[in-house]
Amino acid sequence: MSDRLSQKLLTEILSRLPVKSLLKCRCVSKSWYSLITNPSFIAHHLEKTAPRNSGLLIFRYSTTAELDTESDNVRYFLYSDEGFPENPVEELDCPFKGVKRFVNIVGSCNGVFCLSDNVGGINTYRAALWNPSVRKIVKIHFPKVNYTSKGPFIHSLGFGFDSTTDDYKLVRVVYLKDSTLNYNEFPPLVEIYSLRSRGWRKVDNNLKYVMREGSTSAFLNGACHWVATKEDGSWTKLFNISHLEWIRRLVAFRQNGKVLLAKVDGELVFYDPKTEEISATEILGNTRSFYLDTLVESLVLLDEANEFAEEEASEDDGTNGVSKEPSSSPDGVDKDLQKISEGKKNANSPMILNEANEIFEEVAPSSNSTIDKANEESKEEAQGESISTE
Repeated sequence: MSDRLSQKLLTEILSRLPVKSLLKCRCVSKSWYSLITNPSFIAHHLEKTAPRNSGLLIFRYSTTAELDTESDNVRYFLYSDEGFPENPVEELDCPFKGVKRFVNIVGSCNGVFCLSDNVGGINTYRAALWNPSVRKIVKIHFPKVNYTSKGPFIHSLGFGFDSTTDDYKLVRVVYLKDSTLNYNEFPPLVEIYSLRSRGWRKVDNNLKYVMREGSTSAFLNGACHWVATKEDGSWTKLFNISHLEWIRRLVAFRQNGKVLLAKVDGELVFYDPKTEEISATEILGNTRSFYLDTLVESLVLLDEANEFAEEEASEDDGTNGVSKEPSSSPDGVDKDLQKISEGKKNANSPMILNEANEIFEEVAPSSNSTIDKANEESKEEAQGESISTE
């Protein structure tokens, strides 16, 4: 194939395809599988696709007012930006479920969402990185905190991408819960987790601000940001919003300037600051469960193994609801890989190759003859190769 379609040209063509198409293209041959799952290609694909807004939103809410272990009532949906809050594109399955079947979403970056299981005062010291586009999830265990002799502690988390080291990192800031203690004697603890090294390290700090327990962070311009107060508890009122005493929490800002708010009765509404008009979404749920963010479709974590298995399910005596066999790829790709690995004698192999050919014709119509020749060679290659499904 390299004689007729250079590796560089092939990489450029594939890097412009959407994630779902690339997941199917892994079935073409061993060489394509190796290319698409290569970390360098994953980063190159992100560079090509990240500037283009996919127009997708991920939305989470609970179908009941209470969060408990009795029912799996927390749901994740994918929406088009224009279609929200009506007509969801699809429902997503998040394999990481907390002790109350509900987890905190720390933040997102490049299509990867950081989840933490510390809700309602229960901390299992577990977190995870999840990319719903490729259905991959990586577990993280927090190190124990040595504040136990001084009383309970609180921690705030931040998640982002370090472009200097090409690494995804999770930041944890730990405080003693007793605000009367001297922070000079018991300073906050700051730790950073690295996905690349799969380990934690402590960071020297001189923090003078206290973050709210369970507060979410925002990753912007290469840094994590939190809402915090000074150690003495002082604050300054910058502006006042009238007639909104029924607000429980702010959920998200929309590009059209409207604000998504959760009311104390669990209703989700839009508020227009310019006109002060309120419009209903007809969505009801637990106010803590509401979450809305842009979904960047990416291949990040595709080269990682899904790490949740029976050991996670047993940690909480089966109450955490962790899926024991999470799917590693959507749209039945694993089934196609299995069929190809069994000798490539089934009818699906040419079907997948033809689909890849159609995709290429859309991406590079001026190179049809070259791609047709490449596909002919791909078919010959498909007769004698075997792809591992593990």
